[in-house]
This record gives sequence, structure tokens and C-alpha cells, in this order.
Amino acid sequence: MNKNLTLRERKRAAIIDAAIQEFREKGFQATSMDALAARAEVSKRTVYNHFASKELLFQELVQQMFEVACAGDIYAYDKEMSLKEQLMRFGQHKMELLQSQRFLDLARILMVECVHDPKLADEARQRFEQSDQGLDKWIEKAIADGRMKPVEPAYAANQFFGLIKASAFWPQLLMNHPFPDAQAAEFIIRDTVEMFLSHYEKAGTN
Repeated sequence: MNKNLTLRERKRAAIIDAAIQEFREKGFQATSMDALAARAEVSKRTVYNHFASKELLFQELVQQMFEVACAGDIYAYDKEMSLKEQLMRFGQHKMELLQSQRFLDLARILMVECVHDPKLADEARQRFEQSDQGLDKWIEKAIADGRMKPVEPAYAANQFFGLIKASAFWPQLLMNHPFPDAQAAEFIIRDTVEMFLSHYEKAGTN
């Protein structure tokens, strides 16, 4: 934990970390505020001072996951750079996110709890649709520049990231497979980019 944080900030961070562990091990419904306080090593009153309810704490986890997903630069479209090189950057950024243990823990929690609460599921879905909009906008500009075939940008972006997640997210999330090593991750990104461009890049462009 960052030693530069204030005492209040450290307690808040401890509560959030405890919530991730408790929700992952027991599920949202079975976790009590008493258990959260015990694991965070703070009083129950301190927990309520930061989060008035478990629902608000869960929303904080959704927010953190969204912020992690949006971390880093969203690469702007560059007409002077090859499409392949630009898409490799998107792939590498996504791969770094997916291999984060914290992101994977939060994803597991959200997946389980969203089954039980459609409202939470809808909220989480809307937030994470926003996190991939950088590629949507990039595709839109590449089409306008005449370098990609016409396609619905959000649809194509989902295809691109879906190819990566098929090998470097869903097997880890659902079957606890190990994350691909650096060489395999690079191959997945490169293969995804080449497959994507083979379908959408206009002939005679680069």
C-alpha cells in the first residue's frame, strides 16, 4: 500500500482490498460488513463512514475496474502511421490490462454478482462499453480516411478485443488457465491484428 496516503486513504484502500477478497471468496450476498471490517482491520463504524452500504462498496469496485480499464493513453488515430502498428498498440494496452490480477479478481466478482442482480449487470455493462470506445473512435477515423472498409465501429472493436480475450481472458476467468507468457501474448496480439486487417483494411493502403 502506498505509504504517501493519509490514514483515511489507507483505511479506505484496506476496506476496498478486503471487499475484493471477501466478495471473491464468499460472494456479495454472503459477505457481511462485520467480516469486511475484520479483514480490513478497522472498526465497523469506519467501514460505514466510507461506504454507507455494501451496494455502494460494490459500485466503488465497478468504478475502480472501469478506471483500470481506461488507464493509460487512448491512442489517437495517426494517418502517417501504419494501421498495423497502431492496432498493435491497442492490443498491447488491452493485454496489459487483462493480465492484471486485480482486474481479473474484479471481473470474477462482477461476473458472479451480475447473474444475481440484473441492475448491477446493466450498470457494469454500460461502464465497460465506455472503456473500449477509444478503438471505436479510431476505427471511425480510419474509415473516414479511406483506409478501412465501412463497418459499424463498435461492432468491429468488439471483434478485435474479442479475439484477444478468447485466449487471454475467458480461459483465465472461467477455467483458471495460466496467462500466456510474453512470447505467446505477443503472438496473440499480432495474429489478432493481422486477422482483423485482412478483413477490414482496404486494398492498397497500409
